[in-house]
Amino acid sequence: MRLIAIALLAFVTACGEVSVTETPVSQPAPTVQQVETFGPLANLVGKSFRGAPADGSTEPNPDTQTWEWALGGTAILIKHALANGAYGGDTYVYKDAKTGDLAYVYITNAGFRTEGVMFVNDDGSYTAEEAVEGHPSITKVRSTSVLNDDGTSVVTSEYLDNGEWKAGHAFIYSPTNETLPQLKAPAN
Repeated sequence: MRLIAIALLAFVTACGEVSVTETPVSQPAPTVQQVETFGPLANLVGKSFRGAPADGSTEPNPDTQTWEWALGGTAILIKHALANGAYGGDTYVYKDAKTGDLAYVYITNAGFRTEGVMFVNDDGSYTAEEAVEGHPSITKVRSTSVLNDDGTSVVTSEYLDNGEWKAGHAFIYSPTNETLPQLKAPAN
């Protein structure tokens, strides 16, 4: 099975203050079936991460995310927020019944969504490829994630924006006890 650590993508245009209300949910250890289905992603469930923008990133705001089991443990739900909740969304990762691949759908508070598939690379990194629906100029995203032995991960992305591939966000994620900012409706 091909797997990937998800690169959550952000298209932040506004910042704002919002109360911090959501905390990571205590999750049971993954079952053998969950490890077989989700590989190393199963071990991220029940944890929270803070992503600091890496050098060269197009995103200046940190990203906070929490991982939990969803749909009776048959999916992983990754919630994330940037800019104190001005932008964020939820990603459901699941095994595609038709292909057997690990697939995902990402829904944002900015009015667009993505769907994609994850692949493991020969060097142990993971790549996600997704189609974007509802964004005014970005139609595809590719991202690569490397899980490090120290519990951190490095995620880089690029966007197909108006028909041209452009550098996207880059984050270095570390485990955190921070709470997830509550998402708010985007400014009109």
